[in-house]
Amino acid sequence: MTSTYLLMTLASVIWGFQPSTVKWLTQVWSPATITTARYAVLSLIIFAWVLGKRLPNRLPHGKDWPVLALMGLCAVTLNNTLQFTGLQYTTITNCTLISATSPALTGLLAAIFLKERLRRLAWLGIFLSFAGVLLVVTRGSLQVLLNIDFNQGDLLCFASQTVWAIYSILGIGIMKRLSPIATTAWSGLFGTIFTGLYAWQAGSLNLTPLGTKPLLSFLYLTLLGGVLAQVIWNVASKKTGPSRTSIFLNLIPVSGMLTGYLLFDEAITFIQLGGALTIFGGVYLTTHSQQVGRQLYHWLHLRQG
Repeated sequence: MTSTYLLMTLASVIWGFQPSTVKWLTQVWSPATITTARYAVLSLIIFAWVLGKRLPNRLPHGKDWPVLALMGLCAVTLNNTLQFTGLQYTTITNCTLISATSPALTGLLAAIFLKERLRRLAWLGIFLSFAGVLLVVTRGSLQVLLNIDFNQGDLLCFASQTVWAIYSILGIGIMKRLSPIATTAWSGLFGTIFTGLYAWQAGSLNLTPLGTKPLLSFLYLTLLGGVLAQVIWNVASKKTGPSRTSIFLNLIPVSGMLTGYLLFDEAITFIQLGGALTIFGGVYLTTHSQQVGRQLYHWLHLRQG
């Protein structure tokens, strides 16, 4: 299980660097164009891998097609469109804080639809990781919290987290019959079709040639943020469940903080470092709640004895 947690950490680090690459790429392509091209290439690469290796469980059953289409609509079209649109009306701070609610939202949906139950210590870990995100994003400034103004953009960002949680929940059922890699490929294909149709109808599909930096940004988004991280996410969700997997999303602000320091010379405060450690502690508590609970029980038992 440790290797799975390390892979999920890697996926979060990759996704944390994505805003910088998106910033360079949006100077040339529209968000809808980026999403359509990214998932078209992503799906083709994964399909080539699945067919070339003759991997088992690669063809969906009849009842799986509508679910895969819904997964593609949620993870690709709606998630990206809602988030990009929401950022036009709200701040990155608000969007990041709202995204930190994803583990709790996923845990709630998993409890309702999958009957997945988390221990109290796991919920405490989710709360701690959210508190850590709060410290990282606000830099511990009470003034930032007092000046937060929620608006329609925040609702759109929350909706983007909701559809991602739905995608994670739907994937658990599908991956009982279909491999995680094939699930990523088929849902990505449907998402490409839906997003391409939306972009075409909106007149925002502009596949103009890319320069060196935008091209490298697109390759990063597609090969690392798309193929590698997306496959890791689905494999991890199948092994550990959507609730424990989603807690790793709160590592993304930490990765973004390090990216800002390394690429843009942004200072990192001691409060932010404390927030990062709190996030790591919350992630550990959520993923190791059973072991921590057992250790606490033995410790209390010894003290009472």
